[in-house]
Amino acid sequence: MAGIFAGDPTVAAIVFPGVALGILLGAALFFARHHQRYGPMRGWPGQVTLITVLVGVGLAVYAVYPLPRGVDGLCAISGGSAPLFTPLAVVRSAPVSWPAAAHIALAAGVYVPVGLLARYRYRRGAVVTVAFGLLLALLVEVVQLTGVLGLYPCAYRVAAVDDVVLGGLGVLVGWLVGIAAVRWLPRPWPGATADMMPPPISRRVLGHGLDLGLWWFGAGTLAALAVAVGALPRHAGAAATDVALVALAALFGLALPLLRRDRCTPGRASVHLALAGLGRPRPAERWRVLLRSALLYTPVTVLFVLDLQWWALAVPALHGLPAMTRRDQTGLFDLIAGARVVTRGAVSGGLPRKLVRYSAPRAQDGAHTHPPTIPE
Repeated sequence: MAGIFAGDPTVAAIVFPGVALGILLGAALFFARHHQRYGPMRGWPGQVTLITVLVGVGLAVYAVYPLPRGVDGLCAISGGSAPLFTPLAVVRSAPVSWPAAAHIALAAGVYVPVGLLARYRYRRGAVVTVAFGLLLALLVEVVQLTGVLGLYPCAYRVAAVDDVVLGGLGVLVGWLVGIAAVRWLPRPWPGATADMMPPPISRRVLGHGLDLGLWWFGAGTLAALAVAVGALPRHAGAAATDVALVALAALFGLALPLLRRDRCTPGRASVHLALAGLGRPRPAERWRVLLRSALLYTPVTVLFVLDLQWWALAVPALHGLPAMTRRDQTGLFDLIAGARVVTRGAVSGGLPRKLVRYSAPRAQDGAHTHPPTIPE
């Protein structure tokens, strides 16, 4: 099998940021859907929601780890890692040892949280859970067998039928543990609530973290693709990354918030944040949004371009210092721009889709509409 970028030594430069970008996009979409249906993530159900995202991220990392840094010599000897389609081939090919036991434990253990969440949070039955676990395990082995769906010219990890079976067993074990979790742990399913209160700092940090990851890995993916397709010479990869960083920062950090009603970047929009003006909650004026974005994102972009990524963390830290001490949790650049971070619901007035709305029963013809009184 010839990979999509089989003849290009920059394949690792494409796959690594591309996989990270895909994982972050999936997490952002999950958060956006959750906030749209249930509102803010609060209490124990909110923590279970975060655990669900972490389990999905961990499973995605397990499917592709370890990503080779290049393709030189990857398929030179035997065309890559040969698959094991015979049942119990893993047990027969390796003697009883700690590495073999660790492989079996990992191949089954990584799916235990999937079964636990399927029973505890989603209330699925054993048959549906095991079938879903086998499908997930099969997809993981397909990714390994095809070299990340054809991005690599050959498989760099051994794909085995036994790992699919172990994945199903791991999901079943997790489902059995979930039975006890249902009895002993609090209710995990989120209850829809109106998202009108000021967002906590943790939610704002999550939005900024998603923005940073999407921006960084998006720029790396674009630059690597430009080099791989021949649009730019290979020696221009670093310069292409810098140009992509500046372009994406200008597009998604400066221009996009001016066009959106919530005045937010993609990551912050996925957790349903909004930027409002002072006083009555309404979308902030565009000049305030532009000033805040320039103060926050310009120094971060410059420091990243200068290869001073760790120093760039000082900018959000400086922005967050007033938020740690003020009761309204307003950041430094929010104070300068005369804006404040609120929820999308506070600006738009929308309610979660799963929120149960009470409507008074309609009175029938001739019936009394006032409540009954108790005779003295």
